[in-house]
Amino acid sequence: MTYTKQTYTIKSAPKPYLFIGSKIRGAFGYSLKEEVCVNPTFECTNCFAAKECLFYKFYEAQNQTHDYRLDYKLYSEKYKFSLLLFNETQKEKEVVHKAMMASLKEYKEIAFKEKTKTLKTKKHAKIIKLEFQTPLRIKKQNRFAIKDIELLDILLSIYKRNLELQNLPYKPIVLDTNYKTVSKNLTYQELTRRSNKQNTKMNLGGLMGEMVISNLSKEAYDLLKTGEVIGVGKSTVFGLGKIKMEELA
Repeated sequence: MTYTKQTYTIKSAPKPYLFIGSKIRGAFGYSLKEEVCVNPTFECTNCFAAKECLFYKFYEAQNQTHDYRLDYKLYSEKYKFSLLLFNETQKEKEVVHKAMMASLKEYKEIAFKEKTKTLKTKKHAKIIKLEFQTPLRIKKQNRFAIKDIELLDILLSIYKRNLELQNLPYKPIVLDTNYKTVSKNLTYQELTRRSNKQNTKMNLGGLMGEMVISNLSKEAYDLLKTGEVIGVGKSTVFGLGKIKMEELA
């Protein structure tokens, strides 16, 4: 998998509040629409250019996995975040950058870095610590998990999301479940955002914390490495579902 990572560090900004994902995505959306919209009415409903419109793909398209996600840390001391672009969206990276900079016009001293990377997983650590750095929203029995989650749930979520990003049909997968959960420390992190479009307050809370896993298979390890890039679960466009693996042995 090849992807492009655009990173923005706002040196002149004060320490950010807990959840910056909603603000960044909202401001970026306004700027992106200004940049790419060719409809004189500025309306997305029944727009003749919807299929080719980057804003429509990012914000209006329903029931699909978006080809981008925000990436940042909660409780960060810096106003720093990244935008990860997948698939054909990488061809629009210059437009994306221009719109993002326009959305940040109230700030000065913005450092920007861009890298195109290829995900490769050559290693295989059998003992890892898995950290949920932003709330993880995964459904279990038609409800978002608020108390507990298993590694298998995470692996299946990554597998499904990866297929969706590649526009591949879903195929059942059988994963090795001989791993052992050595320790688990998970808590529910409440997060809300105001949706002007829906005129309502939305709950984006999820599980945070860490798990230590031993006897991890190579297939599971590879899926977790993929999850570090594409995110896990729902609302990754807001920066949720960010995981990080620490290799212990």
